Amino acid sequence: MRILFLFQIFDYDSSTIYLDLVRECRDRGHQVTVIAGNSRSDLPDGVVDVEGIRTVYMKLPDQFGVGAAKKALIQMSIPGRIKMILKDGFDREKFDVIAYPTPPITLAPALKYCAKKYKSAVRYLMLKDIFPQNAVDLGMFSASSPIYRYYRHMEKRLYALSDRIGCMSEANIEYLKEHNPEIPNKKLEYFPNTVALHETAPYTPSPGGGLKIVFGGNMGRPQDIGGLLKGIEECGKQSDLDNVFFYFVGDGTESHLIEEYIERKKPINLTYRHQLTRPEYEKLLANADAGMISLSADFTIPNFPSRLLSYMQMSKPVFAVLDEATDMDECIAEAGCGISVKAGDAASFVEGVRRLKDNKEKLPAMGANGRRYLERYFNVGVTADILERAYRG
Repeated sequence: MRILFLFQIFDYDSSTIYLDLVRECRDRGHQVTVIAGNSRSDLPDGVVDVEGIRTVYMKLPDQFGVGAAKKALIQMSIPGRIKMILKDGFDREKFDVIAYPTPPITLAPALKYCAKKYKSAVRYLMLKDIFPQNAVDLGMFSASSPIYRYYRHMEKRLYALSDRIGCMSEANIEYLKEHNPEIPNKKLEYFPNTVALHETAPYTPSPGGGLKIVFGGNMGRPQDIGGLLKGIEECGKQSDLDNVFFYFVGDGTESHLIEEYIERKKPINLTYRHQLTRPEYEKLLANADAGMISLSADFTIPNFPSRLLSYMQMSKPVFAVLDEATDMDECIAEAGCGISVKAGDAASFVEGVRRLKDNKEKLPAMGANGRRYLERYFNVGVTADILERAYRG
């Protein structure tokens, strides 16, 4: 099978669900090509072989920390760059599957070209963001604005030009059916986040009666950093939770809220680092009692953060602060791998932390449950199988 992957951002030095999938397809003997954006200046031009994978880099400006307008311009330039790369280097190629995730939502012009050039190829959308509605949920612009109408048009074109739309959860599928009734049901299928399995040390609770909870990754609006800080502040007021400690690692648009909170409140139960090396972060997580996930209560779209898989990989119990739209709480309950609480509710946050602490002896079993669930349902072989089935029809 000849597979073409199109990515906004991709790097062989960063472990991601996409890198795992690309490697799995290569390891199965498929001919894999990757066209991907990257802002690193040391990457070669043209078609190069990386780990046995044909790769072409689109040199893009760094999108982290830039304004929304500049980021939008960069994303709108990506389809044109992809078309130029395909015309210059792959004019006589044939592909069986063309797979691409959201973001970005702006790939429609490139897919229109692919539909004409590679008529027999299955175009497979790996849906990770439901944009622009997620931006509306977070107050970035209104549903009546020209910006929304433009992106909504691009979203519908993307769905129309895709032969298959793989959704992260059943709630995603139902959301698309309700809000995009023009999509044929046969296009929609379950395509979970998956990772390559790695052996990790069994989880052992930290000594004593205390609790260590790690929250790593992006610190932005989707994670409702302000809401987490309110919950942590309330925990600090509880005498029975004086030995519960939170460790935040990461950066993002809302990281200033953490810095300002620490400067103002001087909390003893919160430690924050903008970044750690991978070995340092993995050591911190290995010594933690639980990994935290957070979603804004404002979401009306069903998100399913891949961060859950990182915790399952390390047999870590999960403390999930979730909105009402997601069905991740159902997954955590089915797996028996942690505790879910209501987002935007400090009292619920405190009660969830208390439940973790009071059931500390059960945490190793929760972590083991998560690891077994990952191995069965979220290993990268699951999504590689789905792409193969899409090709076979």
